[in-house]
Amino acid sequence: MKPDRRPPMTERGGDDLRPYTFRDYLIDRLPHIVILVVAVLLALTFVQLLLWNVGLPLSWADAAYIALLVALVVAAWLAAGWLRRKTFARELAEAWRQAAAGDAAASLALASPVTREQRAMAALIERLYTVHANELSALRRQQEFHRHFTARWVHQMKTPLSVIELLMQRHPDPDGAAGPRDTERSVMEETDRLRHGLDMMLHTSRLDKFELDASFRAVSLSDIARATLGEYKRSFIRRSIFPSLEGDAAVETDAKWLSFILGQLVSNAIKYAKKGESPQRLLIRIEQNPDGSALLRLTDEGIGIAPEDLPRLFEPFFTGSNGRLTGESTGMGLYLAKQACARLGIGLRIDAEQGVGTTATLDFRPSGIHRLTEEPNRT
Repeated sequence: MKPDRRPPMTERGGDDLRPYTFRDYLIDRLPHIVILVVAVLLALTFVQLLLWNVGLPLSWADAAYIALLVALVVAAWLAAGWLRRKTFARELAEAWRQAAAGDAAASLALASPVTREQRAMAALIERLYTVHANELSALRRQQEFHRHFTARWVHQMKTPLSVIELLMQRHPDPDGAAGPRDTERSVMEETDRLRHGLDMMLHTSRLDKFELDASFRAVSLSDIARATLGEYKRSFIRRSIFPSLEGDAAVETDAKWLSFILGQLVSNAIKYAKKGESPQRLLIRIEQNPDGSALLRLTDEGIGIAPEDLPRLFEPFFTGSNGRLTGESTGMGLYLAKQACARLGIGLRIDAEQGVGTTATLDFRPSGIHRLTEEPNRT
């Protein structure tokens, strides 16, 4: 739960928030005004009793004159107090506006406290801001360290995987010996799974620094799709899936992140293919629109998705009923794909029918690359 960074408000009625005003100043001093009125009434009553004892009753004009003098003194006291606190109230309003704009240092704008209470409160807020800033800085350093460590660890793990693949490719294929060949194929498939898992972890660590990692240029969707399908050729053979590619389009995007997105979609198509049924098709169809936009649809003939799971597909760690059936789902693939698409300005939609198949649609819009700083759409 994130802390409420908004400065103290005088009223909280839903979204009705406002800074300290002259009306609030008067309301805060209403008890003092009431006590003064009661004191004046008691004083006038005491004077009336004294004058009655000597036979000189207090006239209404005299009472009104005394009340007017007291009112003028009270008004002067209130005005002087407000003028004395006006600068602090202005700073409080400015701090509120800065905090509403997301400036965490807005509390430091309270530089003109007047009363001892205000000075104590301003000092407390400054101390709390310092503590918060130190904790935030430590957390950021820890996060950056973790991100760098993750990236270095993933790169180090890829090296032995490459060596294993090279050794397996050099492994002799004895004639008539099916066992070693099956073992070799299984090891190569497992190394593919390890590599894809490491790539997911690496892209997860890079997601927070996406704007520093992204590089936009004109790319061919068919080239990227063909290269992505080639990475999963062993899995296609093992699951008896026949991929096909139709159409082409040129778009402005980041090739590396787009390959990652397509990889997640292809991996899901393989993971949730129907077992024991072959052959199955996986079709990638690319369409170029006259306005410069493009659509990429990836359609499989797998087990589909339950209707009740569709609204939550892009939530992190959500595996759904299919994930419980296969036992291989992490619940992060579609979440990361959606987050990357949101930062690239690409629309991602999933349509599925349980038992029939799933279609994932990537919508490339010409204005999409200008939305890097927008908050990712989680729906």
